[in-house]
Amino acid sequence: MWHFSNDVELLYNIEQWIEFPMVAASESPRPPRIQALARASNIIDVIAAGGDEGVGLSEVSRATALNKTTAFNLIASLVTLGFLEQDEQSRRYRLGLRNLELGRMVQERLNISQLARPILTELCKQTNETVNLGLPDLHDLLVVDSFRGSQILHATSYPGWRFMYHCTALGKAMLSQWDEPMRRTVYRLRGLPQQTPRTITDIDKLEAKLARFRSQGYALDLEEYELGVNGIASSIFNGLGEVAAAVSVAGPVSRLKKKALDQMAADVIEAAASISTALGGGGQTDSPDSRRKQ
Repeated sequence: MWHFSNDVELLYNIEQWIEFPMVAASESPRPPRIQALARASNIIDVIAAGGDEGVGLSEVSRATALNKTTAFNLIASLVTLGFLEQDEQSRRYRLGLRNLELGRMVQERLNISQLARPILTELCKQTNETVNLGLPDLHDLLVVDSFRGSQILHATSYPGWRFMYHCTALGKAMLSQWDEPMRRTVYRLRGLPQQTPRTITDIDKLEAKLARFRSQGYALDLEEYELGVNGIASSIFNGLGEVAAAVSVAGPVSRLKKKALDQMAADVIEAAASISTALGGGGQTDSPDSRRKQ
C-alpha cells in the first residue's frame, strides 16, 4: 500500500471542502458527546462554506450562535492546529492545510498507484524514458511510482522522493490546475528557491508560464530542477474534476529537447487522461480561478 505523505491533493481537498461543505455536527444522527468538538466542527463548516474570501469572526459568531470570546478561542485553537488559517491583511479565516493532510489518507484508499501502473508502464515503453507518478504533499510533491526506460543515460527518481513544485514538470502541472489562493499559499510557505540558473524565481513569470501550461494541457521543466535534465508532465483528475496527481516523462537534454517534448505531449496527455478515467474523473479545461467564480 502506498502512503501519500502529500499538497495532489493539496488543492483537491481544499476545493472539496469549500464547494461541498461537511454536514454540520448538529445535523448528525448521533450528537457528539463533547460540546467543544461540536462547536469546532460547526465553525469549520461555516468557514468551509465561506469561499475564498474567508469568514470574519463576527460572521462565525452569528452563524454558530456562539459569543465572540468563545468563537475566538476555538478559532485560535483551530489555527494553531492547522485546521484554519487567518489572512494577514483581511484578518478573515479560511480552511488550513491540515485538512488536506488528513484528506491524503482518504485518497490513499483509491490506490491510485495500482490503477496507474499499467498506463505508466505503457508510456515508459512508448518513450523509453523515465516515467513518474507524483502526488501533492503540502510543501513539496511526492513521487509514488517511477519506471525507467532501457536507455543507458536516463533521469533518475524513486518512489518516496520529494520535489519542489515551482521547478519541476510534475509540480507545475499541479500548480497550473490549482486556483490562485492555493498557488499563493504554496509560494508563501515554500518560496521559489533557485535550484539551477534556469529556475524561475519570480512569481509573476511563473504565473505566466502556468497559464500557458494550463491552456496547452502539459507543463515543461527545462533544466529548472537539474541541469542536463528536461521533463514534461500532465495533470490527473479525480471524480470531482479536480487535480489529484500528475504523470511525467523525464530524460537527458540530449534526447529531450523542447521540440521532442512538444512532440511527446500527446502521449503524456493521453496517459494522464487514461489514469483520470480509471479514477472516475476526466480532463479539466476550465481555468481553476474561473471555476471558483461560477
